[in-house]
Parts: sequence; structure tokens; C-alpha cells
Amino acid sequence: MQLDQLAIGAHAVAHLEAVVYNLQNLKSFDLHLRGVLGEDFLQHFDMLIDNAHKMLCLDESSAMRPDIKGPHIALVTPMDGDDIPPNSLIIPIHLSGSSQPLRLKLDSGANAPFLYNASKLPAIAHLRVSSFHGGGADGAQRSIMALPPQDMKIGSLEFAKVPFFTLASGDPNSSSLGFDGLLTMGVFICHSDHFAILEPR
Repeated sequence: MQLDQLAIGAHAVAHLEAVVYNLQNLKSFDLHLRGVLGEDFLQHFDMLIDNAHKMLCLDESSAMRPDIKGPHIALVTPMDGDDIPPNSLIIPIHLSGSSQPLRLKLDSGANAPFLYNASKLPAIAHLRVSSFHGGGADGAQRSIMALPPQDMKIGSLEFAKVPFFTLASGDPNSSSLGFDGLLTMGVFICHSDHFAILEPR
């Protein structure tokens, strides 16, 4: 369906497409949600997600941008054939267990850094570790395992011993997603210049 207008406070975007979806599975996590706000709305603003203070700041005037300090991380431009929207927030990262860069999608709804398929990390793909069950937004239960903590590098930023999780059996559909997993952290996004600042100051 098409909305005439969607607004958060004084920030409004007209003529947005919306999907009607049953959020019953998300309610099982005791979240009082009426919907999910997507990039089709957020891409119209500079955006600061401050997890520590549980705050979202939107700015359509670029006034906030000079006050946000930290290295600029270029967002990945989707390649031809990627089954992802053009404004998805994807950044390249390097992990200690892999010689190749991975592409992680910035996702404020993720509980922890997540890889869809541990075979992306050849050095640890065959480790036997204990698994546990968890549910996603679709309500399905899956076996999830914790990977050995990884040293993570994003641009000039380095993070030591970051805990990652993965599906115990891997995700056979992950190769068609256009990204390798999810990353959650406080972040500033500049949509117009296509960059992110992680751990903004």
C-alpha cells in the first residue's frame, strides 16, 4: 500500500510504499511494535543511532554532520545481481579468521554481530562448538553457535575479540543476499555522501 505521508516529529516523507506484515513473531520478544521503519524513509536524512542512550536523531539540514567526529567508512555500493535494495547500509570488514573482506549490513535490530555462513572464515569453519536454539523475526527456531571471538578491522578502526554468532548449519541462501551477515553498533549515517561513522564522537 502507499502512504500519503509518514512522519516522525517534524520529519516527514510523502508517498512511501508500505508492506503490511504480521508482527506477531516480534511480539513474542515482548516488544511493543506497530511496525518497522525502513531505509526508504531513513535515506532522506542524516541519521545518528545512539544505542547507549537509546536515541535516534534525524537531520535533513546537514547541520548535525560537522559535529560528528570519527573516520568515514564508505558504504558498499550493491553489485549487479545483488538481491538487496540500493540504499542498504553495508560496510566492508576484515576478521582475523578470514583473508578476504566480508560485507556486513548495519542492522540496529540485531542483538549481536552475526555471520550467515561460517565457511566465510576458513580457519574456524570446521570447529566443533556447542550450539543453542534461537528464533528470528519469522518465528522459526534455528540452531545457532558462538564463534571464537574475532579481531575486526573496519577502515582504520580496530576492534579486539568481537563475539560473532552463526547458524550451525549455515544458510544455503546467503550467497544470494549480497552481504555476509549483520553488525550492530552506534553509528552515524550520511546517506547523501554514502558513508558511515562508527562509534561517533
